[in-house]
Amino acid sequence: MLKQRFVIQFGSQFGIKILGMIAGLIVARVAGPEVVGVIAFGTAYISIWGFITGLFGTGHIKMISEGKDFGNCMTTYTWLQGASLFLYIVFVLGFFSYQKFFLTNAFESRTHEIVILILLLANIIDQALNFGNSTFTAKLEMTKANYPLVLKAVIFHLSRIVIVFLGLRAIGLATANLISALLALPLAWRFIKKIDFGRFNKDLFKEHIRYSIPIFLIVIINAVMENADKLLLNYYTDTKELGYYSAAFSIGGVVLLVSNTIGNIFFPLFSGLIARKDWQAVNQKIDNFQNFIVLFIFPLICLLIIIGTPFLITLIGEKYYPSVLPFKILLFATYLSIVGIPYGNIINGMGRFYINVLINLICLAVFVASIFFLVNPAYLGLGATGIAINLVVINAVRNILYWMFSFRMGEMKFQVSVFLPYLTIGMVSAIFLWLSPTFLEWSSLWWLIMSPVYIAIVYYAMYQFGFIGRKNIEQLLDVMNLKKLRDYINFELRDDK
Repeated sequence: MLKQRFVIQFGSQFGIKILGMIAGLIVARVAGPEVVGVIAFGTAYISIWGFITGLFGTGHIKMISEGKDFGNCMTTYTWLQGASLFLYIVFVLGFFSYQKFFLTNAFESRTHEIVILILLLANIIDQALNFGNSTFTAKLEMTKANYPLVLKAVIFHLSRIVIVFLGLRAIGLATANLISALLALPLAWRFIKKIDFGRFNKDLFKEHIRYSIPIFLIVIINAVMENADKLLLNYYTDTKELGYYSAAFSIGGVVLLVSNTIGNIFFPLFSGLIARKDWQAVNQKIDNFQNFIVLFIFPLICLLIIIGTPFLITLIGEKYYPSVLPFKILLFATYLSIVGIPYGNIINGMGRFYINVLINLICLAVFVASIFFLVNPAYLGLGATGIAINLVVINAVRNILYWMFSFRMGEMKFQVSVFLPYLTIGMVSAIFLWLSPTFLEWSSLWWLIMSPVYIAIVYYAMYQFGFIGRKNIEQLLDVMNLKKLRDYINFELRDDK
């Protein structure tokens, strides 16, 4: 049922992202880049402290996947999450109060302050949704893990569309986030209340603390790198430039879903396989995944890069033309994150979290140097484009380090043949990219006409070279089998399971 779990996880997140992208396009067109920038700033402001509530989820997943007492794991994790949530609230409100009342560089507007406080309250409620998500992900029950999140997303994104047409702007959009979290809470509680809790266990507590030390360093570094770039972009430029980047990321970031999906599934899966020393199964899962993404994801990424300009302008309008180049770069950057994620999960699955700390520290050093050089007006001053390039640099460095350490520590095998499809697709894409100005002379709708032609030529070339065959098609059809998907969902949601 691994394929069905992947489909549930990816399908749920993909649906959420597509709905969010549609709502985001409408919000961007109606409200403008300033409003988009305010929401992006508020989200980054509260998220940069999110590492506090992210300390224990990884250890929780690892312990359950390794077969530790489930009830005791749940009770111990509940106490730890409650304490971390309290600290998160104290830190965010403390820093907010200090900046507002004691620093000279206060917030840009009163709207920024209100948005931050509303989003903080929404994020507190979200922790209940995330609590169930971590638990059910550990058990590989992907339907229960995603169901409340999908409900929240549907309510949130539909209400965003209504709100911008009512003219409520940034504060209204932040309030929609809060209301949708409240409405999804009963469904999350429905699943959580059926969990059998045990007793607080000192040994599990100590193990959580042991894991939390490197995880603390990992999540705080990731929180800084994921949010500080937006804050620095706003500092060096303005909210409008941040809006351009956010608009590009809201569309280009869809590819990150594959990375997040495979990470959520591979971590508990690899943790169990490595505990049983079944490296053959680990290598097989990674090989299947790498073949799948190069055959079915990479061509779509290349196509979007080729048609990026007319595609993005058609979606969000001429006023977002500065978002085009960041959008193209982000597509490549997010694909890089997909390629390396299984190897990062090998390191975590082995419990070598300190290695991951070292990798993230190196990435942080590169991040600081890269973003300062790319965005600071005293140097290149590339604005939103600089932030996108910075993401490429960080993902490339992280992948190299993942590969080095995972192959050194584990019994990994490397397939050189995987590079041949990349070369074929890259050559076809380069030709189409070179010819795109000529296509534009023929018709302004060249990108719609050319897209199916590009896909046909790419797959014809891969078929001729033997990179794709009946086995790959059967794999894709198995992933798309709706009957198997329905049976899996029904199996997981049965009350008597």
